[in-house]
Amino acid sequence: MEDAKIIALMEGYGAGTLSEEDTITFFQWYSQSSLEEFHRVFSQSSLLPGHLPGSPEMPEDFSRSLEADIRQYEESRTSVLSSPIRRYRLGWAAAILLSIGVGGYLFHHNRSSVPSEIVNNNRSPSPGDVAPGTTKAVLTLADGKQVIIDSAQSGQLALQGKTVVQHEHGVITYNGNTAFKMQKPSQELLYNTLTTNRGQQSPPLTLSDGTKVWLNALSSIRFPVVFTGSSRSVEITGEAYFEVAKNASMPFHVKTKDMDVEVLGTQFNINSYPGEPDIRTTLLEGSVKVITGGARGLVLEPGQQARVQGGISLVKDPDISQAMAWKRGLFDFDHANLQTVLRQLARWYDIEVKFEGNVPIRSFHGKITRDLNLSQVIQLLQDVDVKFRIEDKTLVVTQ
Repeated sequence: MEDAKIIALMEGYGAGTLSEEDTITFFQWYSQSSLEEFHRVFSQSSLLPGHLPGSPEMPEDFSRSLEADIRQYEESRTSVLSSPIRRYRLGWAAAILLSIGVGGYLFHHNRSSVPSEIVNNNRSPSPGDVAPGTTKAVLTLADGKQVIIDSAQSGQLALQGKTVVQHEHGVITYNGNTAFKMQKPSQELLYNTLTTNRGQQSPPLTLSDGTKVWLNALSSIRFPVVFTGSSRSVEITGEAYFEVAKNASMPFHVKTKDMDVEVLGTQFNINSYPGEPDIRTTLLEGSVKVITGGARGLVLEPGQQARVQGGISLVKDPDISQAMAWKRGLFDFDHANLQTVLRQLARWYDIEVKFEGNVPIRSFHGKITRDLNLSQVIQLLQDVDVKFRIEDKTLVVTQ
């Protein structure tokens, strides 16, 4: 994580302004950082000792450890320390707000029940472990040529007709700006496809009309290099988040195998993974119409979610934060069964899952950051009498 981001989290925590997700991220970073790294970053912040108020949910040992490091940093400015202060390395940093249900019983990780050691000191996975996913994607051009895109690559990627495709500052852009581009309908349309595999999440993609798209793991979007005619249309698989550029005269359509979402200008998420029990469209801002099977369609308002399973239905009291968790760097389980949890882990860690014996009946509720190694995640999950082991790229589940 970049220093500027950590400093912003640190200062936001000191001011008491962090969101729940950012608080988790800050504690996660702290639990994994070395004492030297903490001192280096803290020295760049505007904080002083005593300016980190304890959260009501913060374990006392964690709070004392955090304040002790800050005090030690201040003391180190004027004296040479003979030995570093002990770090507690509480698993609570990864398990914050995580609770796990066994049958009808809900077990909360509180101050007295937090495992003493869950988070590894190093970010690198140990031998036999599996690292979390990364930002990476494959762009397939109109002629079939493929370009691998990761954080190390920048500059011009391709020229598609008269459209320049660039990857600058972590964003893929068509024509390098968000000005609305048009071409004559008679011109042949060129299509590109952006794809993520297991263990990958795409960098932001800015289409030629200024629409921005993010892809979760094992997902794809097929789109024209330049939009023509009276509408804009793209096709997706898997999960994608959209911020659609407004153009009332040219509606935006997102199509999946079983659904068409019509948009004028809005922010929304579509989860359409094969193997999941349904397709869910979650609206954050604006208005969309979800259409399937020739039906009249369902118009969503901000904060609503549509479910497609045969027909279309409106989800009662949807958890919008949960639907957007992947984009915020979190797993967010709301009484999810074991199979649901493992499908998400399989996509993000690029693993296969194998059961030995019957599938345990368990439910999970809470949040875990997506930057943990697989072993760290399963240490949290196996507190409910489900046992796991990692064999190469396979997660074996036993009772």
